[in-house]
Amino acid sequence: MKRSMLGVLAAGAVAGLLGGAAYAEDKPAASGDAKACYRTACGKSVKGHEGKCGGTKVDAISEEKACTDAGGAWTTATDAEKYKDMN
Repeated sequence: MKRSMLGVLAAGAVAGLLGGAAYAEDKPAASGDAKACYRTACGKSVKGHEGKCGGTKVDAISEEKACTDAGGAWTTATDAEKYKDMN
């Protein structure tokens, strides 16, 4: 009886750790590093969304697949800074 109870406790602990890690990855960072769609260059670098230069956020796109299909970069604001130099 002790052995099976120990196995159940161990399995529960592992499941709790894995579930917590998955939750942490899905939750946007409180520091403002949530991912969004950003332009990689000026003009029409994101299909269907004319506008500003590289490194600017495309507010009309809120899904990763739609962003990458249109030619944008699904990244954080901090990482999008590198696109400002590529104009």
